[in-house]
Amino acid sequence: MNGNDEEAIKLFKKQYGITPHEAGFSKISIYEKQTAFLYATSEEVINAYKMQQNIIRWLMKWFICPLALAVIMWAVVLAKFQDACHPLCIACYIFYGIWVVLLCVLWFKVERANKLVKIGETVTFLNY
Repeated sequence: MNGNDEEAIKLFKKQYGITPHEAGFSKISIYEKQTAFLYATSEEVINAYKMQQNIIRWLMKWFICPLALAVIMWAVVLAKFQDACHPLCIACYIFYGIWVVLLCVLWFKVERANKLVKIGETVTFLNY
């Protein structure tokens, strides 16, 4: 047990009045992006939770802006050339298709991880 584990156990005990092990959380990890201690039933659950959160963070940071820019570009090209089959419009359609496929793949990964990650049951966290 390292110093971080001891700190995590103290924080959990202060919050809930019992140790993580008594609550059924045998694994402890740190998720620095969330500045939190993770308490989970297994290492697999911790990895699934981190993957889920990383995907959600990526989507919030990087997914919407390029999509908005493509919509603006499509609208400008359509207004200027009055041709929905203009090569730049077609490039936007291709981008939309790729972005939809990417969203579906990421959604599938999050949903698959969601079978393991049950906040309060298989994993919980406390910010430090």
